[in-house]
Amino acid sequence: MMKAKKWAALGLSLALTVSLMTGCGSADNVGVTGSNDTSPVDTQGTEENGGTKDDGMTFNGVDISEHVDLKMYLLGDRAADFDEIYGEINKILEEKLNCSISVDFLSWGEHETKYSMLFSSQEDFDLIFTASSWGHYEQTVSLGGFYPLSQEFIQTYAPDIWDVVPEMAWNQAEIDGQIYMVPNYQNEFGQDVIAVRGDLMEKYEISDIASWEDLTNFYMTIAEQEDGMYASQGGPWYQYFQMEGMNRVGGTPKNGELILFHTQDPGNLEFTYALDWDGFADYCKQVKEMADAGCWSRDILSDKADRQEGFLNGNVASMIWNMGSCRFYGKEANKANPDWNVTICDPVSSQSKQVNSYINNGVAINANSNNKERAMMVLNELYTNQDVNDMTRFGIEGKHWEAVGENQFKQLDQSGYGVDNNCNWGWMNAAIKRTEYIEDRTALDDKFDELDAIWNNNVKTEHIYDGFNFNTANVTTQVAAVEAAIGSYYDPLVNGLVNDVDTSIAELKAALDNAGIQDILAELEAQAAEYVAAKQ
Repeated sequence: MMKAKKWAALGLSLALTVSLMTGCGSADNVGVTGSNDTSPVDTQGTEENGGTKDDGMTFNGVDISEHVDLKMYLLGDRAADFDEIYGEINKILEEKLNCSISVDFLSWGEHETKYSMLFSSQEDFDLIFTASSWGHYEQTVSLGGFYPLSQEFIQTYAPDIWDVVPEMAWNQAEIDGQIYMVPNYQNEFGQDVIAVRGDLMEKYEISDIASWEDLTNFYMTIAEQEDGMYASQGGPWYQYFQMEGMNRVGGTPKNGELILFHTQDPGNLEFTYALDWDGFADYCKQVKEMADAGCWSRDILSDKADRQEGFLNGNVASMIWNMGSCRFYGKEANKANPDWNVTICDPVSSQSKQVNSYINNGVAINANSNNKERAMMVLNELYTNQDVNDMTRFGIEGKHWEAVGENQFKQLDQSGYGVDNNCNWGWMNAAIKRTEYIEDRTALDDKFDELDAIWNNNVKTEHIYDGFNFNTANVTTQVAAVEAAIGSYYDPLVNGLVNDVDTSIAELKAALDNAGIQDILAELEAQAAEYVAAKQ
């Protein structure tokens, strides 16, 4: 087990913050990330801007005289100025570590299928973004895709990361006693909100969307009253089970959506298999009514567009995402269309809020990398070098952003890069994280701060399963079969695109039973019992 870190006290003192992500959050929590953390900037390492490079061609006593070119994979889409920014980062890496890094992206529409192929095809790369459950962490570990990170390896090649990441984060990253990712260091909420056209709410006298009933009423109203506009970009399954006090079990099939636990009740250690839950049938019947009414497109399952596109172009009246993403794209929408008056609402306001684990965003090293040591050194710079970290978050100072005081920033141009919008979430570091200075505040900023304060004062009690993640190693065949069966049955069901709900649920249940879901449930129960026993 990792030793306690000297920065743990700082982590405990930081205010809980709302993240714009991840990534890229739950599967629905991907994208822009951010924070309201106001802790002082504190650079790490022995040099002014972080790092511990010694005199000569060494780093922390390690020879780096041989130049290497590294490759990293991130999730999302490449911003217009991305290459220019990473060109500046490479100047620092060349000087400090005698290396460079190139970056390829797996888009939101393709990472589910292409992520595992990078490892099965043994593609030559070094670093990759990962995350528990939604970002392929547990699945890739079970396939042997990530390099295990020992305490000695981290201390040698990323000493500044070792000093800043809390012990709890390393513990959360452990699978069978081994660590396979460097977790991000920030506090982020695991719930979504809804960015919604305020002008339409006012038009139909809807004062707030604070409950499931409010949400479905808004959807149906838009479908019935607004020709040529959809209310949503799909069925709100996450909002339904969160309203019921449930959460996903990390590492289980379909990003945990099939197996839930009672996150709002720490004393309840039962798992709920969605196909055995009356609530699932209730949800599916409600969303079928909404789909039949035209609340979202019948082609939603084949739509590969980013979720913000329909909202920004006026084809969709609302967008479900994490709070930071909703503010980010809401402000873009309001700048282009001031009369829209986009605001943020919390349709699950009755429930206390869950803070995500640190492994909700992170970075891993490819087990087949030929440059594991240098890759870890580069991650050390991304994570703890103030200049490099700032560039990955905001872009080039003077062009995309400027510093305000010691620990704030002001955005100058978001068109070419954006803030925390380029899968930098794996090395978010609360110890050096700047917060945004907002010069011309809007009503949307005020609503963001209002909800942020409410959430920080309403953090839910920790459940022992909050840090639990299922290891698929013993049931890889069954997991693959379940994942293969899901697309044909599950996705249409949760989006209301079936002819008969009861028949479709029965067909899905039979298909998953044949695929081996009961073996997965049995393995889950065994692992959870062992996990709970180890924590007591």
